[in-house]
Amino acid sequence: MSNNIFNFKRFIMLAKQHYIQNQKLLFFASIAYVGVIFLLLTIVQMGNDRQPHDLEMFRGFIIGFVAVFGILYTGYSFPAFRSKESTINYLMLPSSVLEKFLFEFITRLSIVAILLPGLFWLTFHFQGYFFNLFTPEKFESIGFGMATDLEFPDQIQEFQAWFMTMIIALVMLGFVLPFTGGAMFSKQPLVKTLFAVAIIVIFYAACLYIIVEPFGVGKYQPNESMWLIPNSEKGAMQFFGTLAIIGNLVILFVAYRKLKEREV
Repeated sequence: MSNNIFNFKRFIMLAKQHYIQNQKLLFFASIAYVGVIFLLLTIVQMGNDRQPHDLEMFRGFIIGFVAVFGILYTGYSFPAFRSKESTINYLMLPSSVLEKFLFEFITRLSIVAILLPGLFWLTFHFQGYFFNLFTPEKFESIGFGMATDLEFPDQIQEFQAWFMTMIIALVMLGFVLPFTGGAMFSKQPLVKTLFAVAIIVIFYAACLYIIVEPFGVGKYQPNESMWLIPNSEKGAMQFFGTLAIIGNLVILFVAYRKLKEREV
């Protein structure tokens, strides 16, 4: 690539500058995240007669915490765009649009995928071993391998690859949407993104209902060779999985173009 598009040294300097400016904020945010996890785990355990949390509780808590805090974190991507002064300073940094976009994308998604689950795992085990001092029940360690070892029903196993592709793509979409909203909106980006998504979902759901019910399209039986028209469970997995992948790519491209538009 041309140095005007991407330069690794400039990218590293951008990362260093971000760390120097935000290290205290990241530290206190991590402490708050750990504190909330510890407090909620404790409240739930006390309400359950101090019974140690098991594998199912681990799965439920980690999904909830990563989803909530991950959406909050990605929803405020490109924080420099929250005011005109910081926007001007950010756009004047000696880095290309691609470098700024990749840095924001990698740091936001890597924290969601690595740091948030990692901190949860550490806090979950610290809280569990701490409560061993107050209960005769023994806390058992839970690893990510155990948490991701899922048993699928027989009807899903034949198209398990497409099922997992669809789930991963939809989860990614849940974080990519607020990430893109942070690039598009200056004020309250997460609130505006959620509102826009809600309006779009309601609009398409209404259109789908009108097409299927009043127009009678639901009575039409498509040919099984029509791959992108779901006429079975496998077809539905293929359709929605493909749609989610394309949606992620398109929305990320919109975020990149919006950043490039601000640079002009």
